[in-house]
Amino acid sequence: MIVDNLFKRQHRRAAAQPYGSFSTRRKHAHSRRPNLSEEAQEKIQRAMQNAWADSTLDKYGASLEAYFHFCNKEQVSRRQRLPADEFLLCAFAASRAGEVAGGTARGAVAAVKAWHIVNGEQWNGGIRLRYTLRGVEKLAPSSSKHDERPPVTAAMLDVLDEELDHNDPKDAAVFVTACCAFWGQARLGELLSTAQGSYKQGRIPLGADLKPPSSRAGSRILRLPYTKTKGKLGEDTMICRQRGRSDPIHAVENHLVVNDIQADLPLFAYRNERGDLKCLTRKKFLERCNEVWARHGFPTHTGHAFRIGGTTELLIAGVSPEVVQAMGRWKSDAFKVYWRRLDLLAPLHAEYVNV
Repeated sequence: MIVDNLFKRQHRRAAAQPYGSFSTRRKHAHSRRPNLSEEAQEKIQRAMQNAWADSTLDKYGASLEAYFHFCNKEQVSRRQRLPADEFLLCAFAASRAGEVAGGTARGAVAAVKAWHIVNGEQWNGGIRLRYTLRGVEKLAPSSSKHDERPPVTAAMLDVLDEELDHNDPKDAAVFVTACCAFWGQARLGELLSTAQGSYKQGRIPLGADLKPPSSRAGSRILRLPYTKTKGKLGEDTMICRQRGRSDPIHAVENHLVVNDIQADLPLFAYRNERGDLKCLTRKKFLERCNEVWARHGFPTHTGHAFRIGGTTELLIAGVSPEVVQAMGRWKSDAFKVYWRRLDLLAPLHAEYVNV
């Protein structure tokens, strides 16, 4: 049984219930497969387990649970669930039409597709399923549609610079995280721990992951040991010197001194009253930033707003989209979805094109 624990963690029960486990494949599906050794099968399982990000697996687990519940309700037999006929897939996709957003339905179908992949079964989703999902998207209630998340701006970083105490260990850590996440187009999950005072080895940057200056201005490469798209392979992000108060290089230099960050210690951390190093968490970081911004009339911002804001700011500054894409480690043109300031970007690149 390959990848029997793909959709694990809090939704592990979804893959274990009757008529929904990974052992439901029909015997004839194996008839033409070679009889591989246990070692070969274990390697397949290990590779497949790392094909999806942890956050994606958690979401897929919940979606699979919904699929099994739907099949139970409709009295769909075990044999009909895997592989699923396109008619069944369309019925599942349309089961919450008028209740959820199109993206929610697409995500649920993607989970079922992944379940087929890891079980080596044929995926029968085709043009009928695509049209069904399109219809679900058009039928989505207005309550399921949220306004675009506003990006963090360079001006908001200036507010942090003014309000935070750069000699305070925690504030120094908050400010350097904000600057690096913004200008490095990084996800907060790639920089910060999820648990106060602790961290998983190989998941967040250490002091040694901040490389020596690579330019005369002092710009540096920051090695991210774990990223959403590359996993444990990690990726590099560039922290470039900037003019103004949100210069990430100045923030880094101040942080290293104030918090005495050593090579083998988490980079985005701070010293408490006793001098012990505590990891800065996403929750604590956002609480401090939003606390400051609220006093200046800014709405509450989420973690992804830093990546969106950095991308937008670089584009507004005239940096080539290809360079922005490379710096942000975008694997496709998907980053263009986050071009939030069309009022500034369009004139910058399209005004007077016939002159």
